[in-house]
Amino acid sequence: MSVRQSRAVCRAVAVFAWALQAALAGPQLTTIEDTLYKADGSKFSGLVIISWKSFEAADTANIAAQTKTVRVVDGYLRVQLAPSTGSVPAFNYAVRYNSDGKIQWEEIWVVPPSSNPLRVRDVRVTNGESTTQAPAPLMESDIVGLAEDLAARPVKGPGYYPNAVAWINSQGQLEGVQGNPSDCVHVDGSSAPCAAAAPAPGTTFVDGETPGGTVDGANLSFTLAAAPDPAASLRLYRNGMLQKLSLDFTLSGSAITFLGAAAPQGGDVLVASYRLNPASGSPQFADAETPGGAIDGSNRDFTLARAPNPATSLEVFRNGMLMKSGTDYTLSGQTIQFQPGSTPQTSDTLLVYYRY
Repeated sequence: MSVRQSRAVCRAVAVFAWALQAALAGPQLTTIEDTLYKADGSKFSGLVIISWKSFEAADTANIAAQTKTVRVVDGYLRVQLAPSTGSVPAFNYAVRYNSDGKIQWEEIWVVPPSSNPLRVRDVRVTNGESTTQAPAPLMESDIVGLAEDLAARPVKGPGYYPNAVAWINSQGQLEGVQGNPSDCVHVDGSSAPCAAAAPAPGTTFVDGETPGGTVDGANLSFTLAAAPDPAASLRLYRNGMLQKLSLDFTLSGSAITFLGAAAPQGGDVLVASYRLNPASGSPQFADAETPGGAIDGSNRDFTLARAPNPATSLEVFRNGMLMKSGTDYTLSGQTIQFQPGSTPQTSDTLLVYYRY
């Protein structure tokens, strides 16, 4: 090997050794060391959480994005950080102070290179202080998968409002269904008073049906699932009290219309029972019959147009209240005899229903 070649090899070995030493030495670090106090004079104890984005330091060291948590005990803070001045891209350290399990305050640090320890005041960016190291805004595209996840989420539509049943409009947006709390919601997002299910074919009796309509003290119109046949077979109860046709309500087909003074109030319970399409040879019914007899406070005997068959089918209502057989009255053939304590008084109303 010639002298020239030997010198070239020596230079290469020296350069390699210098690069290896620099790599092993790591980036230049600046020490921040200080004693922290609270406003009341006591020493701060807690955590200082320091975070940063990836950057290349002025000494070309590549620093990866990370968060560092430093425990502060009895006010003493010491941490070593790569200088942020002259970094590519420009950035600042975001610093949060945590004590008692809560973030107490936040601030920004700009760390210059220094061989001597610096205090917090030397690196803190105060309000109004200008710096070329302002952090770049974080974009949605910087977070992997965020834009796709946001696009997959439903968004509020023009008719959105809280505390309502939600439906999805034609644009895939969420809107609130409008209506009354007692309404039924349809698959197209509309709402309307709930109607009872139509009776099955061949049904003769409908018992305990709740008429469709809003019970709010203002609405007078309610709908049955079918038209009572005969109309007089309808027994409509409001909070257990039998309502009287033409006095409390009118009936047209399957539509019930209450008179103003009898309008169901919020919280009232409506129940209807009625018959449909009486079959040939089926039992006969007496509906809303007024028994014969004087209602004067002393007469206790009243007469029916026919003898109930069976006798247990008889229902006697006094002022809309169902009377109890054996307790309020007795039945013998076509004769009702009220017990002394249940004698109908002047202005009382009697109605009976029975089969025969």
